Formats: sequence, C-alpha cells, structure tokens
Amino acid sequence: MHGARRFRLGIIALVAGCAFTGLLAFVLQGALGDVRVPYFIVFEENVKGMVIGSKVNFQGVPIGMVRDIRFQGGKTLVELSVDPTRAEIQDVTRGRMDRLLVTGQVTVELEGYGDGRPLQPGDYIQTKTDPMNQLTRTLPELVPQIGEVLHQIEALVEDGSRVLGDENRAHLTSILANVDKATQELPGAVAEGRQLMRRADAVLTQLEETAAEVREAGGEGRALLAGLRAPLQNALATARGSLDELRGLMRQLRLAPDSLIYGVNRPAAPAGGDR
Repeated sequence: MHGARRFRLGIIALVAGCAFTGLLAFVLQGALGDVRVPYFIVFEENVKGMVIGSKVNFQGVPIGMVRDIRFQGGKTLVELSVDPTRAEIQDVTRGRMDRLLVTGQVTVELEGYGDGRPLQPGDYIQTKTDPMNQLTRTLPELVPQIGEVLHQIEALVEDGSRVLGDENRAHLTSILANVDKATQELPGAVAEGRQLMRRADAVLTQLEETAAEVREAGGEGRALLAGLRAPLQNALATARGSLDELRGLMRQLRLAPDSLIYGVNRPAAPAGGDR
C-alpha cells in the first residue's frame, strides 16, 4: 500500500517536473529569440520619472524599453533597446518624452515615418520638443504676463462696475425707454412718410401735366403770333401811310389854309418870310 502511494507521488512529481521544464524552455526560447538593437537619444530637459525599463513606443506601438540612463555633458543620454521587427526607425523619426500627469511616469515616444533613410543600430535619434516641457520652461515668463492681464481684467471690472452705477443705470434705463418709445412710434412715422411720398408723387405728376399744358399753350401762342404777323405788318404799313398823309395835310393847312376852299395849291412861303 505504501508502495502504491509512493508510485503515485513519483508520477505526479515527474509530470510537474516535465511541465516546469517545458515552461522554462519556452520562456528561455522567447527571451533568447527576442533580438533587440540599441539606439540613443540625448535629452536636454529633465527626465525625472524615467527609469531603466520604461516603455518605448513608436506612434503608440510598444517596440522596446529604456536600457540605460546616464548624465553626460550637461545632457541626459538614454539608450533604447528596440525590437527592429516591430517598427522601422528612420532619420525622419523623432523622439520625445510623454509624462503622465498623475503618476509622473515617463515613456519614450517615437514619431515620424516616411521616405527617410533607415537608421542603423547604435545611431542617434533626434529629439522633438515636449509640449509640457516647453510649457514648463515658458511658465516663469508667462506668470508676470498673466498677473498683468489679471490686473487689467480687475481694472476693467472696476470700470464696468462704475459704468453700471445707479446714475448710469438710470441714464441707461431712460435711453432704453426712449429707444422703446421711438421703436413704437417708428411704424406710424414710416406710414406718414409713405403718405407724404405719395402726395409728393401726385404733386410732381400735376406739375408735369401743367408744364406740358404750358408748353402746348406756348406752342399755340407762337403759332398764333406767326399767323398774325403778316396782317399786323400790313396794318402797320397802312397806318404809317395814313399818318404820313395826315401829316402832309396838316402841314398844308398850316401853310395855306385857303387851299381847301379854292383848291389852289400855293407854294409854302419859306420859313421866316412873308407870302
């Protein structure tokens, strides 16, 4: 009975050992078959939050990890261990740090792919400015400007408060009331204006008709004068002849009054002498 129990325990131990050996071989095979190549990035900004083992992503795809970090010449040299089968890194590829705001954990983000030349293992990847780091750098310069802007906003609010004081509110209320009244009276004024326009149009029409009648009357007057011109000229000529005869008769009477009785035409005596 004890021999059977020992046999079963031996079988279980043998199966467990085979399973452990297979699992270990699988893990070692995956680790040994995973080919990694190094690349380097030099960061000028603070890399706080980056540790050995931090993830390296290529446009969001995990392709490796940070293998080494060292401070060198005032900058930070970061060595990356990348699986070349997951992404092709080119000379147009740029690297930047992506920092989580809550935990502060840093990952290296690689971006950029196109018609560039593939980088060889051990080459340097150019860096791209991190927006958060740029904001952190410019924040000390922005703080005074923000303070000045806030001061101007405060002054503007104070001016607005003064503008909206009781007296100004009363004036504004009066202005709005006048505007409201004018708006209410505006339709009537517009209607009156339209009536005046219609009356003006009627007056202009009458003036045009009167002008046409005046022109017509002028034309008829000119025609009448043209028709009376010849008779008037004849009448004036006849009157002129009659006046000449009358003047001759009066002269005859003055010089020889008896010629009307005897019918003798005596020559008139020269002026200033006796007959």
